[in-house]
Amino acid sequence: MNVIETLKKDVETHPVLRSQWLLERNIAMSFDDLILWLSQEYFVSIGFVDWFLQVAAKTRDQNAKIVLVENIWGELGEGKIADTHVSILIDFLKKLNFDFSNHIILPETKTYLDKMETIIGKGFFYGLGALGPANEYLLKLEYSQISNAYQKLKSEMSLPEGKFFQVNLDADEGHSQRMFELIAETATSEESKNQVLTGNLLALVAREDFYKGLSRLDKEKLTKV
Repeated sequence: MNVIETLKKDVETHPVLRSQWLLERNIAMSFDDLILWLSQEYFVSIGFVDWFLQVAAKTRDQNAKIVLVENIWGELGEGKIADTHVSILIDFLKKLNFDFSNHIILPETKTYLDKMETIIGKGFFYGLGALGPANEYLLKLEYSQISNAYQKLKSEMSLPEGKFFQVNLDADEGHSQRMFELIAETATSEESKNQVLTGNLLALVAREDFYKGLSRLDKEKLTKV
């Protein structure tokens, strides 16, 4: 099995995709669940561009910089502020009447973001593993679950079109492929391959913290009932 196949398998079989919160929302997701997930993913979307910039700064390989910057450019709506992924998410939340004045980051979401910064800080190849498979590829599998749950909810109540999900799913398809190609081109030594594999696994474990926060709120709701 080559490094790309291993990375994909590590993502596809990782417990984060079977977290309790996700599994339960595959069965039924409430409007409050939707708002909670989107409100926390907002902070991740902001951090996402910064992570790519940091990884791009860790290499002198111009081809690698181009691929990373192209991904960032896509995230930034190719220069159109209304089309940036963060802007699309903000617009989506506003259509759902989200109260931004009470918008807070959960401690577990903050832990996830901090861990990602630490992983990326380890070096270029750790960053590639954390951003390619453990973000671009993972999100395709993760967002599809939330998107399907949203469509079920939308059939039960009046909700706006889920443009946010479609934009991300469409982008992640191409972005993840480009990242895998970049990994194959640049991670040619055993050491660099191992760093990519390690960065991927560390970032997947870090993403579990995101869902631990959502599950914690579920348990707190139950204790109040």
